Amino acid sequence: MSDKALIYGTIAIDTLITPAGRANSVLGGSGIYAALAARLVTTDMALVGVVGTDFEDKYRMAMEARGVSMQHVATEEGQTFAWTGQYEDDMNNRTTVSTTEGVQEHWRMELSPELQQCTLAVATNVTPPLQYRMLEQCPNATFRMADFMKSWIIREREYTHKLLSKVDLALMNDEEAREYAGTNDSLEAGYKLLEAGPRYVIVKHGSAGSTLFHRTESGDIQLFRCPAWPLVNATDPTGAGDSFMGALAGYLTHCLNGGQPAWEDMKSGVAMATVVAAAVCEKFGTVSLFSLTRSELASRMERFREMTSWN
Repeated sequence: MSDKALIYGTIAIDTLITPAGRANSVLGGSGIYAALAARLVTTDMALVGVVGTDFEDKYRMAMEARGVSMQHVATEEGQTFAWTGQYEDDMNNRTTVSTTEGVQEHWRMELSPELQQCTLAVATNVTPPLQYRMLEQCPNATFRMADFMKSWIIREREYTHKLLSKVDLALMNDEEAREYAGTNDSLEAGYKLLEAGPRYVIVKHGSAGSTLFHRTESGDIQLFRCPAWPLVNATDPTGAGDSFMGALAGYLTHCLNGGQPAWEDMKSGVAMATVVAAAVCEKFGTVSLFSLTRSELASRMERFREMTSWN
């Protein structure tokens, strides 16, 4: 029997500028990417967030057609969150050209009793205070996940500490982890993040893969280094981290084990998350997530096993 995952994040209209071209007014946001990735693995999940009255029906219908219910997404008078980002030639660095908070800025989430029953709480990339508010409303969650962002680690340091003490799994990229830990070494940063409270930490290394850290009940540290899926021509990396988180959450709904997933299941979940995140980069925005099927994902996973195993 699967556990229920609740995914909270932004729902946005993005404009994306990369060396491969430009995409205007496309569906995006951390919640959207995470939910579309999770639906590739599970049907036991719900998306919560807020949109403005300008949010077009075509976006809602597209999500529903892919098995992501929008019934728990609130609609408020005003503009939907909007973001414009531009990537440099190597796509490892990006600049935020503009951000419009819209209805996201003042919306206060109040989860229904139904949603409060989730067993897996997934707080994607929004501000730490909003993430913390969501997790507080999930008293029955046996596993809590949160993603982080460098600007919020710097600006909301106190809430970052508070959030890290509340989650079971924290996800950061190299730069974010080193910023939080005050070190230039990503491995050391992972260890320091474990000291802040989570049982699991994932440090993402971009095109170099990721490292999963686990602090066992006895205090020992386990490590798993997962390579990246080889991408020859990346089009747009937007949402790759959010999709990584969503795919992992989806996988965990099948093996959460009362909040104590087996180490081998965690490793398998990271591998699947890696494959999904790479697929996102192949096309602009959420296009890859809308077109990727479960059978194609299974095929890619088999190829990934062949690439990364030996006797």
